[in-house]
Amino acid sequence: MEFTEEEILWADKVLEEENIVRRSYWMEVLVGVMILTMVLIYFARHFYIIVPAGHKGALFSPFRGGTQLDGVYYEEGFGLKLPWDEVILYDTRILEHQDTITALTEDGLEVEAEISYRYFPDYNRIGYLHRELGPDYLQSILVPHLTSITRDVVSHYRVDRLYSTNRDSIQIDMTQRSQQNITDNYPISIIDVVVRNIVLPDKVKDAISEKLIREQKMLEYDFRLELEEKETQRKLIEARGVRLFRDTSDLDILQWEGIKATKDLAKSPNAKVVVIGTGSEDLPIILGGN
Repeated sequence: MEFTEEEILWADKVLEEENIVRRSYWMEVLVGVMILTMVLIYFARHFYIIVPAGHKGALFSPFRGGTQLDGVYYEEGFGLKLPWDEVILYDTRILEHQDTITALTEDGLEVEAEISYRYFPDYNRIGYLHRELGPDYLQSILVPHLTSITRDVVSHYRVDRLYSTNRDSIQIDMTQRSQQNITDNYPISIIDVVVRNIVLPDKVKDAISEKLIREQKMLEYDFRLELEEKETQRKLIEARGVRLFRDTSDLDILQWEGIKATKDLAKSPNAKVVVIGTGSEDLPIILGGN
């Protein structure tokens, strides 16, 4: 069977139109797949959370009553979540903060206390921490409380005692108060409070230094007086011994010392002349010798 030229042209045209429709269909499918892939990639980050090391994640779910309490939190590592939920990260490692606080002493002088304190949030109550305090709990809770505690403790010390008192007692007092006011009332644990320095006015510092120097000098004088007192007692004991020797031997101590010296010189190889007095109270005279 032979086809005319017109039939052949018509068949070619039909085949070309079918190819165009087929290409258009697959192009639409490809574009749709690309769009769907981009949408999935864009929204995929809303289905998971990565919690860094040393952190915990508080969960906020708008369809489950808001912030989740009762020990619900995300551990460090990879975790799945619903796209409308929000995970807020909290650093649960031991943290440190330093601060300089101006305070008045008991005698009304202004000093600067340089302190540092270590703390960490209670991750078992991380939901309560997020709901009641929020991520800025350092500035909203810790700094005001530690400022108040420092000023109260400093106000119970005179400036000279604050300068010379062992700081351990001050630090223990501040740590105990911080734990009572913060740890017992909030999901935050205070480890310790350290007083790094107490900055006094220059005039006060010079006056205290001068006072301490005078006190050290007084202690030195007291030591010298005690030493002289003991030396006086030693001489009195020695004098009693001399008198007792004289009373029991009828010899004067100088005569006895002269006899001992004469005996020692007699043993010496050097040539010398010893003149013994005629009286019992005379002392020997030593002449010559090298």
